[in-house]
Amino acid sequence: MTHIFITGGTGFIGTQTLEQLSREDHTVSVLVRSKARWEQIRKQLGWLSGDSQRETSVGIERFSPVIGDLSLPGFGLSKTDMASVLTADVIIHAGGPMDIRIGESEARAVFLQAAEELLNLASQIQTSKGLQHFIHIVGFKSPFTDDNFHNPAPIIASLEQESPYERMKFLADLRIRQGAMQLSFPLSVVHPSVLIGNSEHGDTPQTGGLGILVQATARRLMSITPGGNSHWLPLFHINHAAEFISALAKESNPVSQTYYLLNEKKQSPSIMELVSGIAKELRVSKPLGAISPKLLSKVLGSPLGQKIGIPKESLDFIVDVNQAYPLTAAQDMQRKYGLEHVVNSSIMPYTISDLDFRLVHSHPQADGYIRGKRGPLATLERVGSDKGKPPILFVHGTLSGADCLLPLAEQFPESSVCLVDLPGFGRSPYHHAADVIEGHIESLVQAIRSFETPVTLVGHSLGGLLAAHAYARVPEQIHRLHLLQPALHSAARRFRSARINEAALRMLRAASLRKQLLAQSCFTDISDIPPAYVTYVLAELQSPRVRKTTAETLSALTRAESFSLQQPDALLREASILWGTQDRACQLPERFRSARTVEIAAAHHFPISHPTLTAQLLRQQDL
Repeated sequence: MTHIFITGGTGFIGTQTLEQLSREDHTVSVLVRSKARWEQIRKQLGWLSGDSQRETSVGIERFSPVIGDLSLPGFGLSKTDMASVLTADVIIHAGGPMDIRIGESEARAVFLQAAEELLNLASQIQTSKGLQHFIHIVGFKSPFTDDNFHNPAPIIASLEQESPYERMKFLADLRIRQGAMQLSFPLSVVHPSVLIGNSEHGDTPQTGGLGILVQATARRLMSITPGGNSHWLPLFHINHAAEFISALAKESNPVSQTYYLLNEKKQSPSIMELVSGIAKELRVSKPLGAISPKLLSKVLGSPLGQKIGIPKESLDFIVDVNQAYPLTAAQDMQRKYGLEHVVNSSIMPYTISDLDFRLVHSHPQADGYIRGKRGPLATLERVGSDKGKPPILFVHGTLSGADCLLPLAEQFPESSVCLVDLPGFGRSPYHHAADVIEGHIESLVQAIRSFETPVTLVGHSLGGLLAAHAYARVPEQIHRLHLLQPALHSAARRFRSARINEAALRMLRAASLRKQLLAQSCFTDISDIPPAYVTYVLAELQSPRVRKTTAETLSALTRAESFSLQQPDALLREASILWGTQDRACQLPERFRSARTVEIAAAHHFPISHPTLTAQLLRQQDL
């Protein structure tokens, strides 16, 4: 059994690496700043789901935190923790912030000083028992190689023009290479390119890198792209990088080697093509031309550039199409272990949407839920205590998202729950279908079909309408159907123009949003409106993708054909409806009054304002 000491275990690369290492027979000591942060990571990885069988199966009892800090002497470890770390066979150094704007002193502490501390640790292990392997995660732009680090002076001189972040990171690469040679332990230097989300669902917690490009495009600052078709941005999936690092940790006789993790140029879009794809997903105009990266760097470094807010250091990741990187060593390892390494182009819309979501929601919280994907929809999912109960699928309405229904989902701890973001909302990419409502319906149907067993379908407002449509198409996949204040008749005619809707949504502020919510009978009074809901909606509407989708959806809801339901008789027999009687803007159509209907003295958004009461009523309806 290999004992691994890992730094950066709570970071973007580190958490994914922990997930991969948990599948192997290792003991792992993880450097973390606090026990609280360690508990957050365990929740993020689904290790605190309450499923003791799963926790045992992944072997997480073999993972233990050591409390410390990269920037402190001896990492600030206690004597007990240091004694434990000194028994490690493998060191994985993935620590250090992803902040290209940090200053000189901080960069020196977290990169160069940390490298010295790790070499001191490695020296003690090598002397006492022999260090099996040191794995250092750096970055593909480091100028040091296996061939040139013996004569570093010219390269060090050239680094004076680099930012403190890049310079100290690269000097740490050099220092660890030198130390490995002096101490004679095997060193693997791993150079990931710009890391993007999971290859299955696109989840990208690290908003630097590609996120800078996504944010600039959302702000309509990418009409002129850096480099155009003559440059590209090398990308690599985070889970593929973690699998590679985990494979290195399994090597019984490792050799010192440098590995570049990049998607090959022939399989990658140019910057022009990449930004055009981002613009499509964000629903803004595509770029019109290109500018030299050197000229743009000067502009971004000027007072004008500082007002724009795009760091000139972000251009360091862009590569000339003629620049090549040695990929043979990494490809040999990938073949040896059967590892995936090609960027999944079909998942890029999800990566872009996830980054867009994270950039407008500064601190998205969904503790205890795992990010996933059902059909074309991004999801938040949680396993319940009763595996025999059908999973509950929650579908939100307009001016909402999966996160808004989390308080309602929390009322069903015994059930496995899945909350979807509809296309163009939350974390889901837009469907780009010609018919807005039809695209939403078909996306939901595909999500329902992804379940192995029938689901209990719960839809609120627009989500209720879509759930009714979905039931008509896949009744065999739906165990129970519950409609919460479903939008079953046309919206007010003032929403007919998508363009006017979008302009109005752009101008919304907290006070005007509350006023509109009360005017539309979404809530009964100001005290009824959860503050977190207002914060969520205003953040969502900062995204041009969500704003345009919301505007077009509201417009589509003014058309009668959106409400033409198939098999209405079957729907009325099977559905239960919860209806808020304080909703003055909407009425339950007469033809639906024969359905099992429970009235509640609340307004349109009662699942958001009264989640506990809503859950009680749903249970009474056999949920």
